[in-house]
Parts: sequence; C-alpha cells; structure tokens
Amino acid sequence: MADCLARIATPDGEGYIKKLCIHFRHKVEADWQERQGWVQFAMGRCELNAGAGHLEVRCTAATPAELAAVADTVKSHFDRFAVRDGLVLRWA
Repeated sequence: MADCLARIATPDGEGYIKKLCIHFRHKVEADWQERQGWVQFAMGRCELNAGAGHLEVRCTAATPAELAAVADTVKSHFDRFAVRDGLVLRWA
C-alpha cells in the first residue's frame, strides 16, 4: 500500500472538506461529517481531516502509479478551489 500526506495551514479546513466531497461525489463515492471526509476513487482513496488551523489530506492506493493518479486528481481540484485563499497543496 502506498500513501502520501499533505498538511495545509488554513482556518477553513471544514469548508474545504465539504467543497471537495460535494464536488467529487458527482462521479465517485464521497462523504463528510464536520471535520472529516473521504473520497473513494477506482484507483485509491483520499481521507480529509480538519484540525485547529489546518487541513490534513492523506491519499492511499495499492500501487505507486495509482497513488500518483489519486494524488494528482485531489491536488488539481484542491488548488483550483483554494486559489482565492492563496493555498497550494504540497505533498510531504
């Protein structure tokens, strides 16, 4: 199992979780509750957690290639949603 993690400093982690899950659930399974959310892609999964002043994004997949696909998809969407706040998702 391969995984990657990003931690983004933001006071609106819950808002980003909601936006991402609502957006993705039009095509794949996704759900959220307040400070946590998840998106299940065919190639892997993304878990989202809002903490005090940050958003944690963890992607997992069976292979490095599948992980890259999940991570790239999540990053491209997050970066578009967060452009007004000047935020960029960077994998650790």
